[in-house]
Amino acid sequence: MVDVFFIERDPYAPIRHVYPVSQVLYQGKSQFQEIMVLESPFFGKVLVLDGVAQCDERFEYIYHEFMAHVPLYAHPNPQDVLIIGGGDGGVLREVLKHPEVKRAVLVDIDKEVIEVSKRFFPTMSVAFQDPRVLVLNEDGYKYIQDCEKEFDVIIVDSTDPVGFAHVLTTEEFFRYVYNALKDDGIYVGQTESLHYHIEIVRRVQKSLHKVFPIVDMYTAVIPGYAGYWWTMSVGSKVHDPREPKRPVSVQAKLYSEDMHRYAFLPKSFYQKVLSGEYNP
Repeated sequence: MVDVFFIERDPYAPIRHVYPVSQVLYQGKSQFQEIMVLESPFFGKVLVLDGVAQCDERFEYIYHEFMAHVPLYAHPNPQDVLIIGGGDGGVLREVLKHPEVKRAVLVDIDKEVIEVSKRFFPTMSVAFQDPRVLVLNEDGYKYIQDCEKEFDVIIVDSTDPVGFAHVLTTEEFFRYVYNALKDDGIYVGQTESLHYHIEIVRRVQKSLHKVFPIVDMYTAVIPGYAGYWWTMSVGSKVHDPREPKRPVSVQAKLYSEDMHRYAFLPKSFYQKVLSGEYNP
């Protein structure tokens, strides 16, 4: 019987998740944040940054599959992919399941997160050894300013878009993203809970609409995230992200061609979210 518990200290959620813990596998502090790895009887190993669970072994595939496969299948030929954040390696693993990808650049400012993931989460970090991968430990916000029409898909897998990660959800950042994308490029970033963080969702959507001709939003239910119904915001130069542009053949637990379409909010409800008519 487990009698030790970890209580999340997420300052941006109205609830607190409590995890039964069988042992603490790692606890340290990098230059940028506190890092912990917990062993939980139900969830398996859990990666915790600054007191907030980021992913767990049992359900990490949901977030990582939808962050990667929706934008990559919305593009007809995604050869060059940029991931900002994503130091645990889960999104990178899914991206490299696409044989079309010739180069994947992962920019994560915190090298320690990558090293901890390699040590404790080998099934997530497996793709770091792929020869198509270039890993840069620097500020993604600064890195992207020097890119011009370089990437087919840009995925921002950041921590909560508040605090130091706030700049990754601003109109200025999205203009850098737009310039870094090729002429038919696609951007996606995680934008929090539809219910607990709806003001953040709307703010990001409005900023994207000022930059991209095609803006949309899809969702996935993530059991470990506060609010559960998680949003991913999309900016596209040409392609409608609601439709896969290639036959879906990737090996995935949950993602599929049907789930790709199902993930997007019905357009009538999407408009209610944007307009503020839907306001939980």
